[in-house]
Amino acid sequence: MPTTELASPTSVQTLLCGEADKDAILATMARQLPSEGLAAGRIRHRFHLTRATYRLLDSRILEVAARSLDQDVGKPLAEWLAKYRNLREVAARTMADPSGGDEVVTLTDAHPFSSTQRSQVSLYVRDEKVATIGFRLELKVELGGISVAVRRAAIEELRCSVVKASATFTLDDYPKPLWKPEPVALPEAHLAIRPPVGVPHLPMPRPGEAPAPQRTTKRPPAPYGKGVAPSTG
Repeated sequence: MPTTELASPTSVQTLLCGEADKDAILATMARQLPSEGLAAGRIRHRFHLTRATYRLLDSRILEVAARSLDQDVGKPLAEWLAKYRNLREVAARTMADPSGGDEVVTLTDAHPFSSTQRSQVSLYVRDEKVATIGFRLELKVELGGISVAVRRAAIEELRCSVVKASATFTLDDYPKPLWKPEPVALPEAHLAIRPPVGVPHLPMPRPGEAPAPQRTTKRPPAPYGKGVAPSTG
């Protein structure tokens, strides 16, 4: 089965749309805007601007807001996995023996990962804030067959199948999504976490907060290639 080597960092846009052009995504968002656009409804009562000027403002607002799609997926995924009880126990062991090799933790039946990020774009005229426009990015990822490589109490790589990944980018108080790509699935993905994400081992989660992994294995240290995670097999 082919393995998808994901670059590090892997952005939300890359995960959902591959190498899709950002201008094409912005054009899609522009077509989904309310009929009055973004800026006109908020500042028309104070400023009399041409239609072309409002379109230009809307374009710049979307360009800034869409930077949310550039955020890394690997780091929040690793931080989420770091909450698992036995993974924290493994992290403590690797800290106690820093000269040892990686320990690979296999997780089963992990809960779906979800993340919501809110962002705002503010408009200024002569250093005066005249409007603030809010956006929300929701990301959902279902993973299967998760293997986590831990060394020196830090997550260095993930190997898993992406059962389903989906995202929605919306404008506050507007029901129609500005960006909602088709969900994607990857049979097997390999992601290096750069820089590695530390695993806290205190305080430990209470029983029942997260399912425990089934097993752990040790492996010797291995060099990493640029942007590509090492093989676990």
